[in-house]
This record gives sequence, C-alpha cells and structure tokens, in this order.
Amino acid sequence: MKVVIIGSGIAGLALGIILQNNGVEVSICERDGNLPRKGHAFLLHPDAMEVLTIISKYNPDLEIPGQFIEKIVMKRPDQTLLNYSELESWICMKRIDIIQYLYSFYTDNKINFNRNFSHFIYENEKAVAAVFENGEIEYGDVFIGADGARSKVRKLLFGEMNYTPNQVREVVGVVNNPKYIANLPDTFTKYISTEKSLAVGMIPCSSNELVWFMQFDVNLLKEKDESPESLKALCTDLLKDFPNDVQEVLKLNDFSNNFVWYSTDFDLLPAFHKNNVALLGDAAHLALPFTSSGITNALIDAKIFSELLLQGKPFEEICNQFYNLRAKDLSEHVSLGRKIKDDFLNIESNTFTLPLIQNLSENDLKKTDKKISLLYFTDPVCSTCWLIQPQLRKLSLFYGDYLDIKYHMGGLLPSWINYDKGIIKQPSDAANHWKEMAEKYEMPISPDVWIDSPLASSFPPSIAIKAAQLQNKIKAYNFHRRIKELLFVESQNISDIDLITKTAHEVGLDENKLIKDMSKIAKVKFDEDLELAKTLGVTSLPTLIFSNKLDKEIVLKGYQEFDDLERVIKELHPDAEGDKSAKTPIELFHIYPSMATHEFSFLMGIKKETSEEILEDLRLSGKLNNLRSKSGTIWKLNCAAC
Repeated sequence: MKVVIIGSGIAGLALGIILQNNGVEVSICERDGNLPRKGHAFLLHPDAMEVLTIISKYNPDLEIPGQFIEKIVMKRPDQTLLNYSELESWICMKRIDIIQYLYSFYTDNKINFNRNFSHFIYENEKAVAAVFENGEIEYGDVFIGADGARSKVRKLLFGEMNYTPNQVREVVGVVNNPKYIANLPDTFTKYISTEKSLAVGMIPCSSNELVWFMQFDVNLLKEKDESPESLKALCTDLLKDFPNDVQEVLKLNDFSNNFVWYSTDFDLLPAFHKNNVALLGDAAHLALPFTSSGITNALIDAKIFSELLLQGKPFEEICNQFYNLRAKDLSEHVSLGRKIKDDFLNIESNTFTLPLIQNLSENDLKKTDKKISLLYFTDPVCSTCWLIQPQLRKLSLFYGDYLDIKYHMGGLLPSWINYDKGIIKQPSDAANHWKEMAEKYEMPISPDVWIDSPLASSFPPSIAIKAAQLQNKIKAYNFHRRIKELLFVESQNISDIDLITKTAHEVGLDENKLIKDMSKIAKVKFDEDLELAKTLGVTSLPTLIFSNKLDKEIVLKGYQEFDDLERVIKELHPDAEGDKSAKTPIELFHIYPSMATHEFSFLMGIKKETSEEILEDLRLSGKLNNLRSKSGTIWKLNCAAC
C-alpha cells in the first residue's frame, strides 16, 4: 500500500511518520517550496503530547520542543482576577520548532515540494493519482488531504464550505523576553478589556521566548492595511491602557514578523472521506482559535487514523470508524469556539469560559461537578506514605470518579545537617525506624538503604517527580510509584541521577527532558510545593487535605485506615457511589501494574495465603513477573503476555 499525503502540516507529517515507521510507503506533497512557516506558536493539549511521545520513540535522539504550561490566569487590565485554573501538562511551542522536529524524521525523497494540488485521476470512481499544478503526478492507493483550512482536496470532495463570518481577528507574534518567563515560566496570562471586545494573551513557548496575541472585534479595525507600521499603530493604540508587561511585549516585538489570523470555522462535515480519499486536521474540521484545538486535533487525527489504517481493514470501514470516533469531540470543539466568541463579542455578558478544549464527555462533566479535591503532600522517602499505599489505591479504585488528586512534595529530608524530626537525627535512626515499621505493618519495607547507601537528601527524587509531572500525569504516577519500590523494597539510593534516568525511561518518560527540567522548571515547581505546604500549615507527612466545592475542608495527617478515608468522601459528598464491582486479578493489575502481596490481598479482599496462591499461578502462566527481596515481593504485570 502506498499513501499519498497532500499537505505537510502537522497532521500530514505526523501521519506519515507513524506510517513509514510501520512499513507503509509514504509520499508527502507540499505546495510551498520549503518548510511551511505560516503561524507562530500554539498550545497543545496533553493528548497531543501523548502523540508526540509516540513519535519520539522513532528517533529518541531528537528532543521535543516547547514549554510546559500549568496555569491559566484571566484578568482585567487593572489586574482584577477573573479566572484562575490549573492545567495538566499543556505545552506551548513555536510552529517552526515542531515543523522542524517532525521534518527531521524524513529523508529528502519522502517530501516533495512545489506541489500545489490540482485534481485527481480516477479509475472506477477511485483516485489513482494526484495531479499538481507544476505538472507532476503522484500515483498511490490511498490519498490523504491534510492541506489546511482552505483545503483544495476538501473542496473537490464536498464543494465550497459555508465559512462563518470573520468577526474576530488575531495579531500573533513571538518576542524574546527571558525576564518575563523567569517570573512566569508555566503560566498563560490573558487580559480582557472591560470596555470593548479586546484581549491580549502571553504564553511562554521556550525558556526565553513567549508567543503573544491580540484578539479584537473586526469593527475596531479602522483600516485594512496590515503593513508592519499599521499593525504596530493598531496594537499600540488598542492596548495603551493594558499593564506594563503588555507594553514591554509591544516594545520588544518586531511587527514585520507578525501574522494576522482571520478567525472562522465551518459546521462539521457529514463524513471525512469519499471513496479512497480522506481528510485530516483542519482540512476535515475547523474550530475557532479560541479553543486552542487545531494542532491537538491534527495530532490525534494522525494517531487514530494511522492505528486504524495499520489494522488492514477495508478503507471504507476505516474511514467510517474514524469519523465515529472523532465526530462528537470535534463538534463540541466547534460549539465551544462559537460560545467563547459570542461571550467575547458581548462585553456585558461577564462570562469567562476557559479558552481551551477539555475533551470531557457529558458524563465526565457531571462527575467533574461532583469532584472532591485532594491535595496530597508526600515525600519519596516518607515511610508512612509508602505504608498507606494500599488504602490510597483502594480509595482511588472505589471513588476515582469523584477525586481530583494533586501530588505535592513535602521536602522531608533537605539534608542530614541539623536534621531533627523527632527521634530521627541520622541515617541509622531512620534504619531503626523503618525496621520497626516493617514489623508493625504488612507492606514490604527494608531499612538496608540507610546502612548501605544512605540518601543525603530527598530533594533530588522529589524534583524528579515534579519533572515527571510536567510530562504526563499517569507516567508521573508510575514513576513516583517505581521510585518508592526501588527505595523501600530494593534498598536503592533513589537520589542517584543514573537511577532516576533509568527509571524515567522504564516508565516511558522522556528521560533527557526530565533531567533537563530537573535543573530548571521542575525545581521551581518543587519550591512552589514547599511554599504551598508552608502556607497551608503542613508540618508532617503524609498530609491529605480534602475539600469540596462548598469550601468544606477536612485534613488528615499520618497513617490512615481505609474506613477513615471513605468517611471523608461520604462527608464531603453524601451521594458519592463507590465503584465496588468485583475485579479479576488481571483486571486489577491492568489498573495497578505493580503490587505488593499485601496490596493485592487488600484490594481483592482476600486472605494473604489465597493471594499468594493466585499470584504464583499467574506468574507460572507468564502473566506476572515478580521481584523478591528479603523484605517482600513486588508482582508486576507482564504486558507482553496480557
């Protein structure tokens, strides 16, 4: 099979990379004579980062560009706060950076420049070749239109689109402003005018650059001239009453490099294909830029479509399945963009919808309304935090739909200099304490690390955990868990940077980025955790701070039984219904890929002796692996067998 991709934007490049690395012949046809540079920078949803992580495995030596964004702050120009939200690992990157990153996966003969699409040659109602305005012809079996919002391929398949009127425009640029980024390295700041439909946003896209944009009602445009001089005059005039950080951006900006977006969209198509020609990315669907959904959806399209294509099913079935998987989310994104636009144009509405896609289904939204916030302050060397793992896992298993858990580091062991936490003043004291814990509780815990290779501080692994959180929430949890296993069961010094790197790779994190982030943004995030702990009066670990949307708060400190944790859930949310459905052993391991024997017994609700028999049978059948130590056994799912 040969796949001809028309357009070398994000969707086309990502699709081609995945396909060619899975043995599919790919030819990419780009209308321009070199790298497409239209646009400046954009935000990517965590789902998009998952796709880039998959792609990165085809060449681990290449570093994914961008800056992680963890907060969005919406204000009035007088600094009045309108909205503050924490984000989960969004990333902002320059368009040219990601284009160059994706291009680097190709050899020269895979991308054909100066090919402006003209039409298809058909045989028996199926396209057999794409014809370009320069006279070149590319034959293939499957054709993908990934040629952007004004797609010629889409026009050929479905005719002219009914684009919505352009009511809002954006001036977009990138400036070098390391001083600003040093203060707000992970924050999307947006100022919204009180007097007119006007807003300006600033988002770091690297360690020294930020992308900025000005959104405005087209009625505010006095002249059609888009020369650098006119753009500068327009922005300077409209933003003259905005804060100093905005004025600094305008001062630093080179208006000859700005771009003007004409915000428009169209209703969802009835299909994304016709015969053996399919559409991806903006060619298939287009939402207003208020949602920051374009690049994310392009990458998700590429991932899902490539997975379906590689299954070898009939093309019609693949395209129908692709449409069914994507249509609901994409339709919601179109609706969201229009809602935010309407709110923006109606300055009296005082409605400030978060200008980012969330990908939440109706049921998920209902659960979000019910969620209980849990701030969990922990530390990788805190023995009690390890001992309550079974209870916390059961809480998440039963009530995960209602819980929004955020892991914060508590900074238990800065160093042994002047360290004085109760009876523990030196490593040998920690060894004695852990020995007592091992005798009292059933979780495996070995004191040997404090004798053989004592940690000088818990800060390095704590900062590593914060770096992992910047990449992926689930992988960060797995990294955190694995670090604990290495320390408490395998008696390894988890402050060792080589061990941290190896563990990051083991759980699927980008280990090079993790190490890089440890020296910069992750350290900032760790310091923020320590400051938050101080502000909230956290003096012991673990500390669990539960709260609901009624601002009712319950604080638990130290070791907790499951009944106490469940009682808090019921008190904060009386209608919460725990998912207590029976799980098979393998189903449980798919949720928690590694468990101590006691954890398995506790979560399954069976005796230890029965657990050991079940676990050993699963090991003998090849479904589990195990790691035995003198302190106990960790059982791990053998993914290759399951």
